[in-house]
Amino acid sequence: MDTETAIRITDVKKVYDVYENRREMFWRTLGFGRKGGGKIFQALNGVSFDVKRGETMGIIGTNGAGKSTLLKMITGVLEQTEGEIEVNGRVSALLELGAGFRPDYTGRENVYLNGRMMGITRKEMEERVPQILEFADIGDFIDQPVKIYSSGMFARLAFAVAINVEPDILIVDEALSVGDLFFQNKCFKKFEELKEKNVTILFVSHDISSVRQMCSRVVWLEHGTIRKLGAADEVCDAYMDQKRKDMNGLQDGEEPEVPQIEATREDKKRSVPGIHRGNSDLLSEEIEIVSCYLTDTKGKVTTHLTVDESYEMHVLVSFKTDKKNIIVGFLFENNKGLPIYDINNYINQQEGITGHAGEVTEVVYSFRLPRLQKGTYIVGAAVAEGVQEKHTMHTWLHGIGDVEIINPGFNSSYIEIPAQVDVKQIDRELLEIV
Repeated sequence: MDTETAIRITDVKKVYDVYENRREMFWRTLGFGRKGGGKIFQALNGVSFDVKRGETMGIIGTNGAGKSTLLKMITGVLEQTEGEIEVNGRVSALLELGAGFRPDYTGRENVYLNGRMMGITRKEMEERVPQILEFADIGDFIDQPVKIYSSGMFARLAFAVAINVEPDILIVDEALSVGDLFFQNKCFKKFEELKEKNVTILFVSHDISSVRQMCSRVVWLEHGTIRKLGAADEVCDAYMDQKRKDMNGLQDGEEPEVPQIEATREDKKRSVPGIHRGNSDLLSEEIEIVSCYLTDTKGKVTTHLTVDESYEMHVLVSFKTDKKNIIVGFLFENNKGLPIYDINNYINQQEGITGHAGEVTEVVYSFRLPRLQKGTYIVGAAVAEGVQEKHTMHTWLHGIGDVEIINPGFNSSYIEIPAQVDVKQIDRELLEIV
């Protein structure tokens, strides 16, 4: 394996025996019973990919896809049935919460224990303990047995140890899901520091926004095989498209009782901008988005928007069959795929849209642009059928185009909320703090 590769996984398979009952497990463990008999479960089947040194690789998939099994084999906790796993560098891993911690030991004792398990000397750990304790920020609980810790305290201490032992490779498996928002924010900032130090990171999470934010490439595992491997945005979009398909709740022939927006008729010819369909996997043969564009107050097509100004978004949908209770919407995403601003007819008016075979329905949204943070945003559009709570997603287009938001203000968050500011002066002795 070359020095630029941190992890190489080649045709890895993991098979578990499945026993009918405890008696069968006992006898087969002793070597009795039919050879090759019984059932097996294929947790991983022919998985292969490389992780480059300094790369942050995401691993996503539904429960049971094989994510945790793969990580345990990379760390040496499990052994693969077939294939080869090569790891180049010191690995620090956060797998199961509190794994490697002795319940009766104090937090401080477990810090030293974890260091020893990783081959770090007592003296080296003593140098690192202050920064570990500062990051964990659990106060006097550091000298209490970890068996009394909350799950959040466990996560804080485990993460603090894992990132402060100078690993070459850091593996994180859903360990941040138990932490509070402030701790998670602290962890993501630390991830950025580690990336700057060329630390390789394997990041497993069901939080797709975090995966987009963290990772340059993503592996999507499904039923023990690689469903898709590639750039983070591309794989996450495909994964979310599949999740939307799986969540479709409207049954054939089902028509919720929803008021329909009354449409006006237009018979004059005009031209509209075409559309870029990107890598969208959620497409319909019956309903097609044929155009999506923004216009200013003069009706001119634009991609440069200024906050507090008025605009119209035009979404044109072509129908091959008659449909009612249609929901059409658009959204702005940041460069990490995080939805920042969206509108659809059901959310806004609790009304559906009717489409007719052979016709195009144009949905126009008139809105005043909120005070979004300046920068470039990605535009997406979608069409569903039903109501917001229960619907079938027909089409979801990613990356139709981009818009440049112009904001002369100073807001440091994605959306600034306009507010009236009043100031009062109060004598301190008149104020009781309770």
